[in-house]
Amino acid sequence: MPTVKALVAEVRTNRGMRREAYSMSLYVSIILLSALSAFDDSHPPSRGDVLLLELGTTIGLVLAHGFASWVSTRIIGDANEEIDPGDLLLVQLGGAVIVAGLAILAVIIAPTSVELQAARLTVAFVIAAQVFLESRSTNSAARAAAYGLLALVAGVIIASIKAFLVH
Repeated sequence: MPTVKALVAEVRTNRGMRREAYSMSLYVSIILLSALSAFDDSHPPSRGDVLLLELGTTIGLVLAHGFASWVSTRIIGDANEEIDPGDLLLVQLGGAVIVAGLAILAVIIAPTSVELQAARLTVAFVIAAQVFLESRSTNSAARAAAYGLLALVAGVIIASIKAFLVH
């Protein structure tokens, strides 16, 4: 079992691992944005409800993704894989934990009256920030910012469509 430090180093140098971490964190961000729309802004949630929603949604996603990853690895096999399936799962789950951790931190820090907005803004910011930061390595700051903004808009639209279809 590799250490966290070894996995972080691998993510920095292995584009496939980095892509998986970003993919999972973007996925969790979109689902959290959608789930946070379950609360009506005119009737704010009770103390602790946003935190419970974030925890429940993230834990549910992590369990579902972990199960799907484990089953698909067993069905398809991993004999020719360059990336260890266990490491891959840890990196994906790390992406989920980072998003959820930031959203939970925002709720803990924010006053109860604005915790829902703080959670939504934090999750939206994570989408824009990670796209900006990754794009910045190969693009100008202006182009990376444009990519981050486009990813933010697309993520909010997707989350809104999902929330509309569910509610």
